[in-house]
Amino acid sequence: MNSQDPSPFFSRNPAPESDHPLSIGGRFGRLSFIGWYAFLNVISFFASIAFSLAMGIFNLSTMSLNNQFIDALTGMTGLGYIALLVFYLYFYIVLTARRLHDLDKSGWMMLLMLLPVINILFIFYLLLASGTPGMNRYGAPRPAPFWEKLLAWLMIILAVLSFFAAGSMMSYMMSSGQLQTPQEMVQKSTEYF
Repeated sequence: MNSQDPSPFFSRNPAPESDHPLSIGGRFGRLSFIGWYAFLNVISFFASIAFSLAMGIFNLSTMSLNNQFIDALTGMTGLGYIALLVFYLYFYIVLTARRLHDLDKSGWMMLLMLLPVINILFIFYLLLASGTPGMNRYGAPRPAPFWEKLLAWLMIILAVLSFFAAGSMMSYMMSSGQLQTPQEMVQKSTEYF
C-alpha cells in the first residue's frame, strides 16, 4: 500500500473503464448519438450497394435494378440482406440504448418507437434532450471525439439543407403547374365544385 495515499482502501475511486462505443453499456451524448447514427447509415448504405453490385441485382451502367430482383431475394441474396438488416438493427438498438442511458433512462424505453406518432416525439426527445450532467446509474458522461462532432454537424447541416431543398422543389412544382394543390385536386375530382 502506498504510504503517501491518505485515503482508505475502500474509498478510492475505481480505475476508469475503457468505453467501447459499440457495446450496449455506457452513455452517448447528443452529438455522439447523431455522429454514430450517421456513420451507421453511411456504412449500411455502401454495404447494401456493394452487396447489390456483387450479386448482380443492381446495374451500375444503367443505374437500375435487375428484372429478377424479387427472385434474387428468395435465395442466398435474401439471406445476405437479412444479415445486413440484423446488423443495422443491432447497432441502432445499441446507439439508442446508450443515448437513453445518457438521459438516465432504461434502454427498454426504446420500445416506444413501435407506437405510431409517439415514435416521432420520442426521436425528437432523443435528439434534443440534454443528458444528465455528471455520474448517473449508467456511468460517467462520455466525451465526444472530434470525428463524432464533425460527422454529427455534417448530418445536421445535411438534414436542414434537405428540408429547404424539398420545400423549394414543392414550391417550384406547385407554381409551374406540375403539382396540384389539394384544393385543386378536390375541385377537379368532384362534381360539387
